[in-house]
Amino acid sequence: MAATQKSIGGMVAAEHAAARASPRYAIWALIAVITLAALGLRLWGIRQSLPYIEQPDEPNPINYVVEMLRTGDPNQQFFQKPSLSIYILLAVLQLHYMLGAAARLYGPIEAMLITTHTVTTIPEFFFWGRVVSASIGALTVATAYGFGARAWGRRTGIVGALFVTTMPYHLRFSQFITTDVTAAWLVLLCVSASLLIMREGRWQAYLVAGAFAGLAASAKYNAGVVALTIAAAAAIRFYDELRQVDSGRWTVDGSQRSATVHRLPSTVIHTLARVTLAALAAALGFLVGTPYALLRWDQVGGGIVRQWGNYDGRNGHYRGEWNIAGYADFFWGTGLGPLACIAVLVGLAIMLRRDWRLGVLWLSFGMPSLLIHLSRPTHFMQNMLPLLLLCALPVGVAVIELARWLVRPGDRETGRPGDREAAYTSADAVKQKRSLSPSLLVSLSPSLLVSLSLALLILLPTTLTSLARARELGAGDTRSQLLAWIDAYVPPGARIAAEMAPVPNVQEPRWSEVEVLTLHDLAWYRQQGFAYLIASSKRWGSLELPADYLSLAAAGQLAEFGSREASGALGPRIIVFSTGLSAADVQVHPSGQLMVGGAQLLGLNVGQVGEAGLESAETYRAGEALALRSFWQVEQPFPNDLFIFVHLLDAEGKRVAQRDSPPWQGRFPTSSWQPGSLIIDVNDLYLPPTLPPGQYRLVLGMFDPASFARPLVTLDGVPLPEAMVEIMIVTVIP
Repeated sequence: MAATQKSIGGMVAAEHAAARASPRYAIWALIAVITLAALGLRLWGIRQSLPYIEQPDEPNPINYVVEMLRTGDPNQQFFQKPSLSIYILLAVLQLHYMLGAAARLYGPIEAMLITTHTVTTIPEFFFWGRVVSASIGALTVATAYGFGARAWGRRTGIVGALFVTTMPYHLRFSQFITTDVTAAWLVLLCVSASLLIMREGRWQAYLVAGAFAGLAASAKYNAGVVALTIAAAAAIRFYDELRQVDSGRWTVDGSQRSATVHRLPSTVIHTLARVTLAALAAALGFLVGTPYALLRWDQVGGGIVRQWGNYDGRNGHYRGEWNIAGYADFFWGTGLGPLACIAVLVGLAIMLRRDWRLGVLWLSFGMPSLLIHLSRPTHFMQNMLPLLLLCALPVGVAVIELARWLVRPGDRETGRPGDREAAYTSADAVKQKRSLSPSLLVSLSPSLLVSLSLALLILLPTTLTSLARARELGAGDTRSQLLAWIDAYVPPGARIAAEMAPVPNVQEPRWSEVEVLTLHDLAWYRQQGFAYLIASSKRWGSLELPADYLSLAAAGQLAEFGSREASGALGPRIIVFSTGLSAADVQVHPSGQLMVGGAQLLGLNVGQVGEAGLESAETYRAGEALALRSFWQVEQPFPNDLFIFVHLLDAEGKRVAQRDSPPWQGRFPTSSWQPGSLIIDVNDLYLPPTLPPGQYRLVLGMFDPASFARPLVTLDGVPLPEAMVEIMIVTVIP
């Protein structure tokens, strides 16, 4: 007992001496620097692949917010995820939209497109949503310091903050619009408040811990497991209060037993009252974040059931109930890494031996959370993010205590377990326990140097991984690089066939998605009017270009984005080919030089509409579509926007079918046509099912939709009547 008190007294004296030498503001300045570094690391390259979307969970919250902004209804309607994160996102994006609309960056919210799970038309909404996640991720770093410092000392807190800063998995999800980072932060706050329950037992701690537990569940349902930590802290506090007497000493004589028995009813009532307060605070916290749990339980309850159904064995990172090997693979690899895993186990063993209460508190969340998710057939590993954050404490404990042991191997804790327990539970020792580790900001003592070396050893792999990701993000996503290349080098009017989804924007009609480029040859693509082909490694299934794609390079490979190395770039490897499209690929030519306004009509490719596009045909049937690709060589600018008309006339000149539409469905108006451009438009014409068999004349021209005036049409300089040209005879068969 005396040895234990002497050891603790020496450590406390060292702490006080260090505190006098190291002003408190210096510690907080260091934490501020670490937090800002964490924020910068998370903001670096946060645009990532935009307008393409890498994380499939991101579009849902954005779509919820856009719909809430449209309707003004605060009910998100779908509750497979609770609504706290949605309301935080709504507040930020509503402000962003108001400022953007005032600056005329956005039109009416009613006209905004809903984002798909592939691309978005509102990338700035995603950017600011990710800024919210990154900010919460940085706040988590500061919270990790506070938790570690209160639990084991300031050096432990600093190691924990650095650990969270460089954790690749937390970094990654801090750059996505998901509920995981917010829920993990709130779990950490709840555990920190539960530590105060265990140490001090004040009603304010119960209130705060309960509120954080409710908010955590309102960010992500399964985060509500953290309420078990409050129960564990209350149980430990109840145990200590029963055994503690005014003198702070443990005795076994009968009088002390009588005092303990006498205090039992009041202690039970005291504990139950405060646990009830925590439960009420948790319920209120949950309702603050998800008020429709009270207003529309049918929706919220149904959402919880559907969310539980997502763990039925489909999708997920791992599958199979009690997939211990999968979880071990995750923690050993992506989640923590080998050195950090070992540090967690060592630190947890030290906690359980030196301070079993703290170890039990840590396990009261870690074990139930792990076991609940292990029991399900589907495993989404982002659910382990709160547990990964809590690992910052045992990692910090392992670094600090191993360093102290290596420097002073003889300075080990002595005395019987009962003596250590007595020292800990005395009123003075409880206060001392918070600062057993000396301040970081002391002279470079051997203990500090060893601590830094151990921290560097453990954090180096995660730091290198995080920096590598930052480099990838800094280089930009290959798909974003492709879009920039297209804007710079692909002339307006050129059509593209790509193994990628198009971005819904003003140039979308020129981009057609194909499943596999090698299903057709270059001649077929030219027949369709495609000038460029884009191949993506996501469709090949490897980073090496398959041999059957080499035939597509006959007309030339124009650009390449990405690397053959798996970690060399963000996004797929992309290769752009030319088809060699030219005026020579026109199938049906006019009899001379045909000018329609300021553009020369080079001719048309004509066929029937098949599953893949235009297919050659000589005859057609009523009820089908006539596939048309018109080729235009722009020579003079157009002063206004014109429609292209394609009419089918019978022998008497009566119009029996027609298509009147702006080029590229209105997204490439003639006023934007630039001289020298080769433009291919899709002018497919539907043949009415009542159209009798026979021969019909196909005529084409342009007109002004406002005045119906037609620009001059000339053939070899001679104006044509009615300002239209007959292209060919179409034969319709029964």
